[in-house]
Amino acid sequence: MKKNRILRQTAAFFGRVSIAISSALSQQAPKDLIDNATAKKIDLWIKAKGWAEDLSQEEVARMMKLSSEKLGHYFRSRTGMSFLRWRRKLRIEEASRLLLEDTTMPTALVGEAVGISDKSNFRRQFKEITGYTPAEWRRLEHKL
Repeated sequence: MKKNRILRQTAAFFGRVSIAISSALSQQAPKDLIDNATAKKIDLWIKAKGWAEDLSQEEVARMMKLSSEKLGHYFRSRTGMSFLRWRRKLRIEEASRLLLEDTTMPTALVGEAVGISDKSNFRRQFKEITGYTPAEWRRLEHKL
């Protein structure tokens, strides 16, 4: 008799746990899934260099008719970085390329071209990522 009661209680417990897990997964799934249409929309924005515009994550998400959380999840799942960190890294990579492509272009204009219009902010971000100021990096890379 006691054994049957323990079995019923155990079965009921696992039944409740199973329902709770199933419910949690079904509620979370829509938030975590990035459908193909959304992924294509974001990829097109990247290819069109939308990241060079001076827009916040919220503004970019609103423009794409997404929540800021969904946009952030896309970048964390694809790149392992937040949207802002990813954009910053991409901007500096593009700036590095531009610095070598046109060695006469002033570094401030390179910063503007990649979406960082403040000269000191561009210099600071560039140095944080590369270890060099844009001018130092250009000199070192141009000599190689």
